[in-house]
Amino acid sequence: MSLETADRKILVFLPQPAARSIVIRLGQHGYAAVAMSTIPDVFEALRANEFIFAVTTRPDITLLRNIRAIPVINLEIFFHAEPTDNGSVSGQKRFDGKAFIDRVEFLSRPTPSQSNDDQASDPQSVPHKEGAVSRWWTRVMAPWRQARHGVPIADVRT
Repeated sequence: MSLETADRKILVFLPQPAARSIVIRLGQHGYAAVAMSTIPDVFEALRANEFIFAVTTRPDITLLRNIRAIPVINLEIFFHAEPTDNGSVSGQKRFDGKAFIDRVEFLSRPTPSQSNDDQASDPQSVPHKEGAVSRWWTRVMAPWRQARHGVPIADVRT
């Protein structure tokens, strides 16, 4: 975990037993995490802007993103069915802890927008190539300019 994100935490929005288990696992790998189970708690926490991302299940992803645009890890994708000896799939599922920690590590890496939140909120400060926008705009507008000057537009199927 980098120094820039050391003061920011991971929000774990799951039922209490599962949330505690994930927070313990994250703590074992050096990540600060906070478990929450109620919507009012999550609402207040996300408004404080102290979390770098959240961990939850698929039904709650939209809820979290409606409160604040934040990266979310869907915990469900790290559970895989165990194959049995005869090749069929058993009803038991195994948690892929290594893949989960790899995803956490990836999302914990600082980005330019995380290192300077004020600059990231200002669209004028986002660096871009000057020529890239104008070339794109020229390509998009070319057919309309041709049609306006009497040049027929070619059918893409021909």
